[in-house]
Amino acid sequence: MEPEPLAAEPHPQLSMVVPAFNEEAMLDTCIRMMSKTLRALGKTHEIIVVDDGSRDHTGEIADRLAREVPCVLVHHQVNQGTGGAFRTGVRASRGQYVVLWPVDMPCRIADLKPFVGCLGKASVIVGCRHQRVGYNFLMLINAWLYPHIVFYLFGLRLRDVNWICLYDGPILRDVRLTQSGIPMLAEILVRLRDRGATFLEVDVEMTAREAGVPSAARPRVMWNTLLGLLQLWSAWRSEKERAL
Repeated sequence: MEPEPLAAEPHPQLSMVVPAFNEEAMLDTCIRMMSKTLRALGKTHEIIVVDDGSRDHTGEIADRLAREVPCVLVHHQVNQGTGGAFRTGVRASRGQYVVLWPVDMPCRIADLKPFVGCLGKASVIVGCRHQRVGYNFLMLINAWLYPHIVFYLFGLRLRDVNWICLYDGPILRDVRLTQSGIPMLAEILVRLRDRGATFLEVDVEMTAREAGVPSAARPRVMWNTLLGLLQLWSAWRSEKERAL
């Protein structure tokens, strides 16, 4: 027997933000599994789907899901990248905690437990992948190098700066984010750190996506990510100098 849906609350415990760009093969399964998992865990929640200017049938599938599964739906007319979609989801969120959850990551009880099991222990619960499943050689090199670059530029030492985190909602909603692509994930951590946020790293499993191609596998995306990170560092350093 499936658990009964939890009654909607003005301030749910969890806001799950799901950016979706050309994810027609995965979106339905992801949202239905997420809804079932959250109900099973007994957490009051909201699911926010951001259709990020998809050119396939993702928007139509999202419209149908909004009628069949309790979720909030926002459409971007133009693709704004992972960062832009997450900013939209954060603005729409009401939860005590906010989680960015990729469509290609299953949301089973075992996947979410490391995060919800640490609620209240830190401002940010950082998911750390000990194994990168489905990564090609170039992606593995990039995955090793990226946290080292973030540490060198910003002094933020975390094992994983590019995966699922659970953020304190009120603090996150008060942070001004500038990046629109993947570097926004590092920007959140840096800006929360600068505001005195505390961090707790938890080990999580990563599973290979069942369909489609991850955008991070494209060399152009990797290059744009590096450029975005350097732009962020330049702006962040200027902010620090002006504050002196």
